[in-house]
Amino acid sequence: MNPDFSPAMLRGFVNARIQMAGFRAAFPNERKSARRKALSFDEACAAERAQLIRRADITPEQLELVLSGRCISPAPRERLWKALDADPGRFGIRLVGMTEQEIVR
Repeated sequence: MNPDFSPAMLRGFVNARIQMAGFRAAFPNERKSARRKALSFDEACAAERAQLIRRADITPEQLELVLSGRCISPAPRERLWKALDADPGRFGIRLVGMTEQEIVR
């Protein structure tokens, strides 16, 4: 089975990361940091978006394209996957074109 690094999967992973940041702020683990209570759900989601943009070195417009399910070029898409801790190269996959991927092994 080959990993799927399609734009649809990227959209799902990015959306899940942003939503989970909001839920972690709204329902913090009491044994961990109390600082998380300072952020609301929307503020935590916005902070996670900003962090993803910074870590992946992409523009806010590119993140909006990803979240709407549209394609972005391979280089920013690969950086965004790496920011999500899922490096396509680690799985022997190279992203080509706007939606394709190929096995490099």
